[in-house]
Amino acid sequence: MTMYRTYFRRLYDVIEEMVGSQGHNIELAAQWIAETIADGGIVHLFGSGHSHMVAEEVFHRAGSLLPLNPMLDSNLTFLGDVNATLLERTSGYGQVVVNSHDIRPGEVVIVISNSGVNPVPIEVAEVARERGARTISITSVEHYRADPSRVASGKHLGDVTDLTIDTHVPHGDALIAIPGLESPVGGVSSAVGIAIINAIIVETASLMMKSGVPPPVIPSMNVPGGDERMAALVERYGDRLPLLRHA
Repeated sequence: MTMYRTYFRRLYDVIEEMVGSQGHNIELAAQWIAETIADGGIVHLFGSGHSHMVAEEVFHRAGSLLPLNPMLDSNLTFLGDVNATLLERTSGYGQVVVNSHDIRPGEVVIVISNSGVNPVPIEVAEVARERGARTISITSVEHYRADPSRVASGKHLGDVTDLTIDTHVPHGDALIAIPGLESPVGGVSSAVGIAIINAIIVETASLMMKSGVPPPVIPSMNVPGGDERMAALVERYGDRLPLLRHA
């Protein structure tokens, strides 16, 4: 079998394992989000490094829900600066991130971190929880159980959130060992994380419809009427979503 086919096969396997063990947690996450949105609240998502892509994935895109706030911090991405890795390991910066966002009691905060060992994601979850938010982590339990935490308390991300969704991503992230290479290739955490967050959104929309509350689904702005429907949603939620204020 070619290596690219092996990668896809392994990716399917990871997702299948995750779905088999994490279905209840995905459903519970969707229930919390449905309740938050039905009550007029916002769902906040945070990820640093490559995990920021999972938070960004469901923001302002067709098929997602509008009241989602990605807690993006350019200092914690790899957009031209690899120092994001160092900053993610800096104690105290998680508080700075949370202070930049309007997180209210009862709202949901989702923190994505494959390794689950670095201070900033852990701090974001802890501070959000202190503010009365319900916290959800999307992380690899296998990875964080294999490595020591980088916070003084010794806690990992899954230890400080109300709910943990285990991605089943293997320790080290990459899937494929190629003979002669010291390190494996083919990272998988982003693909699995994005699949999980979209699955949660789908389940949330279903639960809201069953309860008689139409979910605020973002329409494609590339189909007739899409711009008008989107404008109505932005008018409704724009004051809570900083990135939409000029949309």
